[in-house]
Amino acid sequence: MSNAEEKVEASSTAPPPPSPPWVELPAEITIDILQRLGTIEILESAQRVCSTWWKVCHDPAMWRVIDLKRVVCRSKLAYVLEKICRLAVRRSQGQTFKISIDNFGNERLLSYIASRSSQLRHLRLVKCYNRLSGGLASAAKNFPFLEELHIYFTSITKDDIEIVGRSCPLLKSFVLHASPFDKVRTPPSQDNDKAVAIARCMRGLRHLALIENNLTNEGLQAILDGCPHLESLDLRCCCCIDLEGDLGRRCSQQIVDLKKPRDSTCDYEFDCKIRHYRSFEDYCRSRFSNYNSFIVGDIHEYDYYF
Repeated sequence: MSNAEEKVEASSTAPPPPSPPWVELPAEITIDILQRLGTIEILESAQRVCSTWWKVCHDPAMWRVIDLKRVVCRSKLAYVLEKICRLAVRRSQGQTFKISIDNFGNERLLSYIASRSSQLRHLRLVKCYNRLSGGLASAAKNFPFLEELHIYFTSITKDDIEIVGRSCPLLKSFVLHASPFDKVRTPPSQDNDKAVAIARCMRGLRHLALIENNLTNEGLQAILDGCPHLESLDLRCCCCIDLEGDLGRRCSQQIVDLKKPRDSTCDYEFDCKIRHYRSFEDYCRSRFSNYNSFIVGDIHEYDYYF
């Protein structure tokens, strides 16, 4: 027998190489491990490792949590991130209960999520700025089980808050960190209107954070009157609130965990401090070194660089 024939014979009778040890793990353990990677890593890398992981990554249980936090759009175009999010939502087959979206959310995507995620309990939206355009109110009607709504650097209206409150009766935690544009464009009266909407339509809240908002003592008073179950209240960097006197004493007595306007933000995940801008142009100059080279109307093109 020739050497070539011997090699063929040996290869045909030799046992196949052993399977990687992780393929023997129960599916639920594999899912638990892979979910720690994050949505992008799962779709771009993990599912390609082996046929077992490919199968697990198509299991709807894999997509109960869709984590797209701290995604920087300079490394991926927004439309690519939106496609990734839509794919994850489709694979969940309605089982998703928690979604976190940073930097690329918009009205179309939120509508897509709402149409396929009626079991959603936790929604986090970061740096959508003014791209929701009423989409939150429309989507909320499909989230009857929503318990947590955390919104950062995203513009929403009083009407959005009212519809969310009426559509999501189980809501217990609401965070609204003002959009930087709202901070300089929104008068205190409008943020007081939002506070009144919270008091009237979110009476079951246990946890409320209104970071860098322009509400005044009038709005805070409405919240204390309308949300009797409130346990924690975060008012950091709300420069129009004065907690001296009776209102401050009432907050301390009624709220177990109270963060005051000038309390430290060192433990907060975003840059946050009390700022005073005289105009929208002052704000722009503080954020853009080349402000004078483009007009205010073009600022939306730089959203992802905040």
